[in-house]
Amino acid sequence: MEREVKRQTAKGITPFNACKYLKSKGWSLVEGNPRDDLYLFNHKKYRPKQIIIPKSNDYELYPDDILLAVSRLEEIEQRDSTTILSQLLNPDADILRYRIQSPQAAKGTLSLSVADRFIKSVISSLKASVCDVYSKQLQHATMGNKRVARLLERAQFGQTEVGSFVVKIVAPLDNLDGVGDSAEMNDGGIRAGIVHLMTSASSIVDTVEKGNINTFVRSGLKKPPFSTNLVHSLVDMQLWEDATVEISSEWAPLLPVEKPVPSKVVIAPEYFADIERIAFAFTPPQEECRSDFYIGFVSELCGETDEQGAKFGEVMIQVTTKEGDTFPVSVNLPAQQHATAIRCYENNYPVTFSGKLIRKGGRRREVIDISHFNVCEDETATPKKQTGKTR
Repeated sequence: MEREVKRQTAKGITPFNACKYLKSKGWSLVEGNPRDDLYLFNHKKYRPKQIIIPKSNDYELYPDDILLAVSRLEEIEQRDSTTILSQLLNPDADILRYRIQSPQAAKGTLSLSVADRFIKSVISSLKASVCDVYSKQLQHATMGNKRVARLLERAQFGQTEVGSFVVKIVAPLDNLDGVGDSAEMNDGGIRAGIVHLMTSASSIVDTVEKGNINTFVRSGLKKPPFSTNLVHSLVDMQLWEDATVEISSEWAPLLPVEKPVPSKVVIAPEYFADIERIAFAFTPPQEECRSDFYIGFVSELCGETDEQGAKFGEVMIQVTTKEGDTFPVSVNLPAQQHATAIRCYENNYPVTFSGKLIRKGGRRREVIDISHFNVCEDETATPKKQTGKTR
């Protein structure tokens, strides 16, 4: 099965990209090559070994010929064939991988809700990292500015890999900002975001392992090395209590990084509690949070009943932000707003409101200072399937 998967990957590697990869690694075309249907490469460091790349991929055994070249490169570079295949497929792109390791994942399936949560945390980590590059601050009230959105639109969801649950992000390093200079591509854009992510995640893990959390937080609050958004996204990656998360990066062969950057960060299950401590230590006070607009559906009616028989108190709402992120929040409503929430729940109407989003214990979110809590009645809208509950 693994061989067939590799053949399918090799089938997608163009001769042009294979040649670009080899040239970036110092391989040169052999002069006087008698074959007009093959590219023949040699390397002054590895002579007399040669690598053969077909000039056409329009024949049945092309994938096998590519895998033969990969086998030779695996021996020479001392790297696994999966990594080499990935870079041959995308020689001008950085590759970022997020791997889940746990007994639950070893069973071979994930629930859709767990998979959805993991992918959202991956996207949040990349958004937060890019935001950190362009705006050094403790917390980003929004991560949906046009520049970040434009950069992330270029990133692609990579092909999944055999035998593991991996979210693979392929980030092409083409001329995103209208600047052809390699230094700009190295120091700006999505490459800079990935560098920041790997450096920050490594720093956080190193702090946890050394037990220097208090010292780290005190120095970080004076000059934040990363945003609380980034730390919270790492916390959200713990899908189970025994889950290990591995984040790794491969840099585009055509444009190596110009400074040392960690290539792999492993977050062990026992690290997440301390990372959460860092996240909350970096979270600004409530009064510094900015009010934002939300729209969503009431998913659960909680609260209590007053002496007049009116309901008030907690309501759970599945909200969607302006950036398109979806997650549950808790709101504490007085009787009049609670009545609006009941009406929305019973009729599957969306509700709109403004307020300040804060993090509570664990992954719990709450919106405070609620205002403009209104029902959004649109008879042309398709009702949402009701999955909530009351208590």
